[in-house]
This record gives sequence, C-alpha cells and structure tokens, in this order.
Amino acid sequence: MIKLLLLALFFFVAYSFIQALFPTRRNPGQPKNRSRDGEQMVQDPQCGTYLPISDAVSATIRGKQHHFCSRKCRSLYKKQH
Repeated sequence: MIKLLLLALFFFVAYSFIQALFPTRRNPGQPKNRSRDGEQMVQDPQCGTYLPISDAVSATIRGKQHHFCSRKCRSLYKKQH
C-alpha cells in the first residue's frame, strides 16, 4: 500500500515539474485585450477588473465612455469623479 502511495506521489511531482517547465501558452496570435471567444475585454476604472464588453455596465461620464463590472462600481466612480 505504501509503495502505491509513493508511486502516486512520484507521478504527481513529476507531472507538476513537467508542467512548470512547459507552461501552457495562449494562442500567440490572439490579442491580449480579447476574451477566448474573441470578444473585446475592457477594464473597470474603479476596481480594475477585466471583463468582456458585453457583460459591462456602460456609462458616459464627462463625455467619455466607461465600462464597469457592476452598478456599484459605476456609482462609486461617479461619486469620485
């Protein structure tokens, strides 16, 4: 039983080591400001969260379009600006 546990531990350590040597890479041709589905990503100016533009809560503040992750962040941003 102990041999089986040690063997399993050995394979786990070896697998982790190989994963560290060869990290999975994103599609190199895919822009960093796009989601996996190819949708544009935007950053919430209040909290810094990145999210797809279709999920964002948008608002025009002082003539500039902003995208927020929630109505709460939008309200906090409006109060500060």
